[in-house]
Amino acid sequence: MENGARSAGTYTLLVTTTMLMAGLMAGLMAGLAPPAQAGTVVDTLYFTTFGGGENIWQSTATYTGNGNAGNGTFTVTTPTGIAQTPGADGIVENPNNGQLLVGGQNTGSIYQVNPTNGGYTTLNAGMNTYEITVGPNGNHVWGGGSEGSATTITAVPLNPIGGAPNVVSVSSANNGVTHITFVPGQPAGMAFYTDGTDGGVGNFGTINLATGVTTALLTNVPYAHGMVYDPFTGDLILAGGDTIAQISPTGAVLSTLALTPGQELDQGAVTGNGQLYWADNTGSLVFVDYANTGLIGASTNFVSDTYFINSLDDIAPLVGSGGTNNVPEPATLGLLGAGVVVLGALRRRAA
Repeated sequence: MENGARSAGTYTLLVTTTMLMAGLMAGLMAGLAPPAQAGTVVDTLYFTTFGGGENIWQSTATYTGNGNAGNGTFTVTTPTGIAQTPGADGIVENPNNGQLLVGGQNTGSIYQVNPTNGGYTTLNAGMNTYEITVGPNGNHVWGGGSEGSATTITAVPLNPIGGAPNVVSVSSANNGVTHITFVPGQPAGMAFYTDGTDGGVGNFGTINLATGVTTALLTNVPYAHGMVYDPFTGDLILAGGDTIAQISPTGAVLSTLALTPGQELDQGAVTGNGQLYWADNTGSLVFVDYANTGLIGASTNFVSDTYFINSLDDIAPLVGSGGTNNVPEPATLGLLGAGVVVLGALRRRAA
């Protein structure tokens, strides 16, 4: 066969391979792509309260609707107490063992809580730690302490767990950090931060985790307390006071949602499919479905803002770092496995 020539059999195989791969990828993307609207959403929420007695809880939230204002229902089951730790604020999941991690407030500790029996162990945080975030590699949980007037951040080892914390002083644009959030594509060792206290007014920007040097992108905004990365939009969701804001990683304010004056929005979670839950220290649980619009503050979004439980503090993330829903669905795993098998067979046939 001359150079550059191709037999009919080889051509047929290549066409068939290309078509099969295209169909496989289309099916794979269809299985992974977020829905255009919500339909029914059911999530188990883990959260903290800052009042006495039980302070770590779980409940099940259910939303049925099409994403439009005035259409659908949102309900939450009566909270079930999990544990009582000496202090409780931020809450995430340890991706290495499935247990909960809880910021210990003014105790100088982070607590690892077994969600099944409520037992807990104490981790040395090296400082009073409030909001916490699991790093993208799952090896550390990061904490800030500006709610307790700390001018440091801490990284507590998770893998292996229980080692000495690394405490770093914060400096430059701001000398305190409330919340740390990681975004895909950021340089290693960099993260976003907020520094607002419970009222929410403060600054937002980037922080070098090794040096503690901060660079402000937004200053004196009313929603710089809680923060989460939203994979649905590729933006950051910030909240504080009575306002939720959608911010691009470059610091552009894309959309805001103003709620009832006097609320104290703390920390929340996104589903990754265009919905969010947010805790209000005055006791309300906020739910927003923005799947149809992609904008937190769109007037057509379904919004629920109703009383839930006294002293509501933080909600554990559902997706991303420390997310409690980070388990691939069996159907998705099966599809991925089928794809690997088929592509492997095609490569062997073409060899």
